[in-house]
Amino acid sequence: MSDLETNSSEEEEILESNNVPLPDELTLLKQRAKQLGITHHPSIGIDKLREKVKEKMQDAPAKDIEESNAEKVNPNNPKRETERQRRARLFKESSKLIRVRITNMNPNKKEWEGDIYTVSNSLVGTFKKYIPYDNEEGWHVPQIIVNHLKERQCQVFYTVKNNKGAKIRKGKLIRELAIEILPDLSVDELQSLAQRQAQAHSID
Repeated sequence: MSDLETNSSEEEEILESNNVPLPDELTLLKQRAKQLGITHHPSIGIDKLREKVKEKMQDAPAKDIEESNAEKVNPNNPKRETERQRRARLFKESSKLIRVRITNMNPNKKEWEGDIYTVSNSLVGTFKKYIPYDNEEGWHVPQIIVNHLKERQCQVFYTVKNNKGAKIRKGKLIRELAIEILPDLSVDELQSLAQRQAQAHSID
């Protein structure tokens, strides 16, 4: 007995036990075709539809079909998440710490050792972080601030000659910061870094 016949028999037994009128085979086939994602003409014949369903079930194992259906009703599916779940997910993504080394490219800030950056929006709130420049060990920065730093630009000026040979100043936008993404520290490296920072603070 084929999988199709077995499943149809099970459906019939369930319907009979609940005193529900049994649908005809064509109706059952159309329901099964819908579950399998089979498109067909509304007036398709029973033999042709039976063959389509049979072929589809041979190509797609029952396990795959079950996983596909489960995926549609999975409460963790972003399409079904609540506003609260969405905010929680976005906050988690935004606050993830990324280890980076930041180099200042802005000539107007060439003497600066670092700067405080603040980023906020209505969904995840406000993130504020001091970031030192050219820190050899890198610095852990929330993802939302890293995204902001990648977009920062500054204006620099340079001298060119016009068509009359006169020198004029022109401005252009460049990336204000060079960002190097560093690999995450191991547990031992984190402990060693914490000890060095604690010793540095105790000396201060």
